[in-house]
Amino acid sequence: MKKFISIVSAMLLVFGFAASALAIHAEIPSETQAVVAKGGTQITLGGELRVRGEIQQNTSDFYDDTSDRKSYYDQRVRLRLQADVTKNTTGVIHLEGGSATGDNFTWGGSNGDATSGAKGIYASGNAKKTSLYVLEAWIQHTGSGLLGIPAGLKVGHMPLKLGNGLFFAHDKFGDDAIVLFADPTKELHIGLLTAKFAEGTDTANNDADAYVGLLIYKPNKDTSVGLDITYVDDKKSNGLGGITIGNGVNAVNIPTHLWNFGLRGNTTVSGLGIYADVELQNGKIEYDKVTGQTETKLRGYAYMVGLNYKIDPVKVELEYAYGSGDDDATDNKNKNFVTSLGADKHFTYVYEYRTKNAQGTANGGLVNTQYVKLGLSSNLTKDLSGEIQGYWLRANKKYSTAYDSKNIGTEIDAKVSYKIDKNLVYWVEGGYLWAGNFFKNFTGDTSTAKKVDDAYAVRHGIQLNF
Repeated sequence: MKKFISIVSAMLLVFGFAASALAIHAEIPSETQAVVAKGGTQITLGGELRVRGEIQQNTSDFYDDTSDRKSYYDQRVRLRLQADVTKNTTGVIHLEGGSATGDNFTWGGSNGDATSGAKGIYASGNAKKTSLYVLEAWIQHTGSGLLGIPAGLKVGHMPLKLGNGLFFAHDKFGDDAIVLFADPTKELHIGLLTAKFAEGTDTANNDADAYVGLLIYKPNKDTSVGLDITYVDDKKSNGLGGITIGNGVNAVNIPTHLWNFGLRGNTTVSGLGIYADVELQNGKIEYDKVTGQTETKLRGYAYMVGLNYKIDPVKVELEYAYGSGDDDATDNKNKNFVTSLGADKHFTYVYEYRTKNAQGTANGGLVNTQYVKLGLSSNLTKDLSGEIQGYWLRANKKYSTAYDSKNIGTEIDAKVSYKIDKNLVYWVEGGYLWAGNFFKNFTGDTSTAKKVDDAYAVRHGIQLNF
């Protein structure tokens, strides 16, 4: 508890000094204007500069007796160009600095992002930073000429997400996809899409593709109901728990087929927000007659329900979520809730975002986890906002026989944001996890003398959007 109080005090102290130093607003420049190119095409340029610094403690092993402290600064650069050729046709190119698997570069080049360009006796620093990658590159056309109703096509590399992102959220880096959509009525939206996850690199048929059908019905501005069906056809088991025997052209690929059925809805009744999300999964990892690999059935599920209510100026939220886990390796069933997510914060700041979840997966979402969340948020002033959440966390199944507890622990997360100027925000955020005995053998150390220590992480940053 003393650690937690000291961390919170440090956060408030840092924010207090920063707010005092940056409270004077600069003159706001004139609004950015789009450029009209030859032929009437409107070109809009935008982007983002973000710099963050973070400290983490015990997030790797929950054990103070070993060295497990991280501190670093990172930075993200984005440039976005949108071309509105007509009112019906748009193209977007969005570039981001970083690496193929990351969206930022670490200051100082400690992760290989920088090569020294300094000469002389002290030849360190003076380095260029990062490479630019394509974050988005898509074309969209909408109209009513083909079907007689508002409809459209979107094709290229784009961010994708289903519902609340419990099962699928590729909105961090995006996928290559073709999306068809239509609005038969003003209340009903229908979409069909196919996304390419992996393309075969040899003569074998080893692609991984997803096919999605969805509809969203909004009878009024306060109510929405959505349904989507996803089929993932993974011929090489690229990450769905399948098995590949051998290497190269001699490899035996055991295909995986996954179905996910999502049903969700939200409404507001007399100011009370109510929402729910249910995800049911079916499918299999195929039997292979060459290797004798037994067919495995996929039977995961998850659900989330919540309430929110605003008592001006504070919004209160209560939420419960559950994701299935698996502790029986002998019944030919995998009951883990299968997720495919980006490396983002999905619910808690420390657990799952900065540590592995209860199935041993980093950024793996709700698998083998249930939580109760109580959250408060408020716009304290025109420029200052804050939020705080408390979580009770528990594993649904024991991860292995070495784990003698399902108690993940309790966590407090908080964030304070200050608007320095137009599109310029400074924030401090972080979390403290009072770790439960689930983490006693987190790294495979089964010593009964090992003590579980709490974990925390604190980050502050500044971001300019233009």
